[in-house]
Amino acid sequence: MQQRFQRTEAGRAEVKARSQALSRSARNLLLVMDASRPGAEWLSLVQGATEADLQQLQISGLIADPTPGLAEVSDRIELPAAQVSPMAFEELYGFLTRHAKQYLGLMKGYRMVLEVERCADLPALQALTQRFVQEVQLAQGEQVAEQVRRALGLGKS
Repeated sequence: MQQRFQRTEAGRAEVKARSQALSRSARNLLLVMDASRPGAEWLSLVQGATEADLQQLQISGLIADPTPGLAEVSDRIELPAAQVSPMAFEELYGFLTRHAKQYLGLMKGYRMVLEVERCADLPALQALTQRFVQEVQLAQGEQVAEQVRRALGLGKS
C-alpha cells in the first residue's frame, strides 16, 4: 500500500478528545501518521497495527489522502518562487536549525533540521527556506509565516 495518509480535522480532534473506541494499535497509528510515509510503512513502524486499523481510521474519517487538501492549501500560499533570503549560508543554516522545532513542532522540526544539514550550498538552502516558510504557514498560519519572512529578510509576499 503506497498510498499516503494524513490526519483530518476529525483525526486531530480525536487525538485530543479520545472519544471514539479505537484499538490501541489504531490509536497509536493515528497519533504518529502523517503524509511523510506510505501507509504500509506506518503499519510496519507501529507494533501490532494492521491494514484493518488503517481502513478503520479511513472509514471513520480520521485520516485521508493528503493530495486534495494540499492542492487547496497551496492555492492560498502566495510566496513568490523568485524571492530569496539575502542571508549568507551560515546565517540561513543557523536560523533554520534554531527555529525549525519552534515553528514546526518536534517531529517536523527535526526532519527539517536533517534536511538543512543535507544542503550543500546556498541555492539549496534558499530553496529549503522557501519550503520552511510554506510549512510554517501551514502549521502556524499566515501571521506567524509573515514574521518568519521578515526575520529571514524576505519581506512581504
